[in-house]
Amino acid sequence: MVDVVIPVHDVTRPTKRAVESVLAGTPAGAVRVLIVCHNIDPEGIEAQLAEYVHDSSVTVVSFADGIKSPAGPFNHGLTLATAPYVSIMGSDDFLEPGAMAAWIAHVNVSRPDAALVPLRHQHGELLMNPLTRWRRSRRLDPVRDRLFYRTAPLGLLRLAVVRELGLEFTAGMPVGKDMAFSARLWAAGKRIDYLVRTPAYIIGADAVTRVTTQPRPISEAMAAVLDLVARDWFTGLTTSARRSLVTKLLRIHVLGAVITRSRAESWGPGDTDALRSSAREIVMRAPGALAPLSRADRSLLDAVIDIGSSAVSLADAVERHRTSSRLNRIVPRNPLRLFDRESNLTRFVLYRLNR
Repeated sequence: MVDVVIPVHDVTRPTKRAVESVLAGTPAGAVRVLIVCHNIDPEGIEAQLAEYVHDSSVTVVSFADGIKSPAGPFNHGLTLATAPYVSIMGSDDFLEPGAMAAWIAHVNVSRPDAALVPLRHQHGELLMNPLTRWRRSRRLDPVRDRLFYRTAPLGLLRLAVVRELGLEFTAGMPVGKDMAFSARLWAAGKRIDYLVRTPAYIIGADAVTRVTTQPRPISEAMAAVLDLVARDWFTGLTTSARRSLVTKLLRIHVLGAVITRSRAESWGPGDTDALRSSAREIVMRAPGALAPLSRADRSLLDAVIDIGSSAVSLADAVERHRTSSRLNRIVPRNPLRLFDRESNLTRFVLYRLNR
């Protein structure tokens, strides 16, 4: 029923834990795990999984492209998939007991094109993502249910839809390889369910390093964002979908990049120029996306776009943002946009309602 693709680039990763969590409690033959050994010798992984590789539940394959990006092995695994549904998974991650069986039970009955699953950090925090309307769990709308905030397409995806839409992880991207993949799927008019009451996918935190959390130059951090807004299908989105997606890009990726560099010495050569040009390009794609942002966020974005900005001035702007009043962190410049579905007030209310 499901092929689960797990790329592995380091034999020290807890790959066996991931595999066992996927297979536990599922009927024999319901799931196959495709381990893609990325730029490493597969022998070490095969040794770890010796009890599984001799039957059909686990297949270990080798993939070498010499690129430090998980996009290649994910795409390779997708080409090998043959089951009705496909799922992707990080080798550091694992599933709560009974998760895969519960997910399969849902798609067996409802047959969605994508079944998103709850995400939980290993230390216990449940992620409210996507932040849907009034606990909605079936036939989600990309705008009204804020699907664009769910960048990682974790869950069960109908393989025929993946191939119909030509979905691929963006090759060569060290971070953000899944941004275009997921945004295209959410906006394609397919049936998307959210299995919010099932056991969760756990984002592992006990590895020494994670590829996707290493600090990078702004030009690398923004590469996937700029690639996304330059896609042909992006320009064909409805005005509301384009606005919703750009608001998310500004809030999470642009402002997030500034806030994580709160000290002047955090900025590398060319970082301020790269962020300024990226922010301007993103805003140009949907100027209306600025309206729901709070006064504090708009002021920080103004500092980013300012031609005279520097590492020092941006560090000062981050400090002003950090110490801004609750009112300025909630109310947009136009108070009439306070109840916009993308406003901070609406998001805070939905956080409470969805807990």
